[in-house]
Amino acid sequence: MTSEPTLTETPHEAGAKTESTALSTGIAAVVLGAIAVFYLVNALLLPNTETDEGIGPKTFPVVVAIVLICTTALGVLTLLRGRVEVQAVSKTELLRVVICIVLFALFAASIFLIGFAEAAAIFSVLTSTFVFGVRLSLKRAAWLLVVGLVIGLVLFLVFDVWLNVLLPVGWIEYLLFGGLNL
Repeated sequence: MTSEPTLTETPHEAGAKTESTALSTGIAAVVLGAIAVFYLVNALLLPNTETDEGIGPKTFPVVVAIVLICTTALGVLTLLRGRVEVQAVSKTELLRVVICIVLFALFAASIFLIGFAEAAAIFSVLTSTFVFGVRLSLKRAAWLLVVGLVIGLVLFLVFDVWLNVLLPVGWIEYLLFGGLNL
């Protein structure tokens, strides 16, 4: 966990940098733990209307909350044991995280306006371009849009038919599955 000072920094500067990184890591762990507990509490407050299969709208959020708590706890334990070298986040990485959060908020808002599969397709193109830095030609963007739409439609069917969780319906879902009364 301790790092060797480079030629340009004194041992005092290297120690301060390590303490600052450890402090920010601790703060991030506390914030993630609080978010995980908050999510679990809200998931447990959902109504418990189980279906014939025993899976209701409460099951998936509770499982996600438990996984989030476990992964946060494992991350904190790994950091406390000193098995992971903590490195400061660069400005480029921080900008990518902020862009991803903004895109996800737009995705969450747009699924109610245009439908789940359509929003997922657009989100995949925007995420590939702005977060992962993929340079898209028109052909590549169209292909990514089609692949995102197919994955969105498959997820729509999985959630609607298998898990009995209704997702917002867009015009493509309505045209393809509207007459089936899923």
